[in-house]
Amino acid sequence: MKSRYFESNTEEERILIFQEYFDRDLESFFSSTIACCDECHDDFNARWPGTVSHDIELQRGYTTVDEFLRTSRIQDTFYPEEIERFSKFLRCPNCDAVLDGEFWIYEHPFSVREFSTALNEIAALASRAPFLLLTHPFAHEVLDVIVGLGKVALPQHVTGSQFRARRANGLPNPALADFGAPPAHAVSEGRYNHAGHPMIYLAAAERTAFVEIAAPGVSFHVAEMIWNGPMKILDLQLKPEAETRAEELIQCLARSSLCSAPRAGEGWVKREYVFTRFVADCALHAGFDAISYSSTKDRDGSNLVVLAPTDDIATVASLVGIRTLP
Repeated sequence: MKSRYFESNTEEERILIFQEYFDRDLESFFSSTIACCDECHDDFNARWPGTVSHDIELQRGYTTVDEFLRTSRIQDTFYPEEIERFSKFLRCPNCDAVLDGEFWIYEHPFSVREFSTALNEIAALASRAPFLLLTHPFAHEVLDVIVGLGKVALPQHVTGSQFRARRANGLPNPALADFGAPPAHAVSEGRYNHAGHPMIYLAAAERTAFVEIAAPGVSFHVAEMIWNGPMKILDLQLKPEAETRAEELIQCLARSSLCSAPRAGEGWVKREYVFTRFVADCALHAGFDAISYSSTKDRDGSNLVVLAPTDDIATVASLVGIRTLP
């Protein structure tokens, strides 16, 4: 085949060169690589649910091979017939599948390769022997980082209203006292709480509080309240950048299935919450009063869990109003 610059190269060499130019343009235009393709998108979603749910940059990185090549500098280096021929040999760097359809251009604010093995090992350990988490270096680093953050964190006031939802059934005349921590005997495993360990889960928006626990055909009371008094808050919200090792680790937690896996069912034991409960234990040990994190049900939602709430919510919150939804 006629070539603009690579007449002397074999076809196998031209295929490799074409891949190099393709990768070069990805890096040049986007300062990123391929996060996933059609073939490995489900795996990426399972590993990084926080990123998939909340990071708009991933959605903006969606494209197809044809669309990308049409605007790529590859057009200046290869003839159209070369592009048509060699594009059929492009490979996804993540799963090595033929890259012949959709893909997503994205780069996490940390090295995925560095964390991937640890995440796999932690997930297996959490499922098999959760009480042994601290035998893994990654879990130990999480504890050390959270303890370090606790030493420098200052108490802060929660900005704006906070919302909490409860089923309306059996609660005809709800009051502020009904939205406090539940009794210990009624508490099953939650995202951050152990069974029998009450915590208060709040949301920064009414919609978020509702969708977090919504069920078809079920009405809920949603209380809007102002949280009084300062708290030390561990921030696990998604951030676009991570400069220090501690920030990288926190972003890894916020985005990975270790802390952002959606609820898998209504059973008493929830394996997807093992590591988040470990994180909550670390936060309590480090002196934090609450954890701020992104909602797994509402793309724009933000949640706050109060780790060791007082028995009387009226001493720490003021009621603004209660609405019944839907």
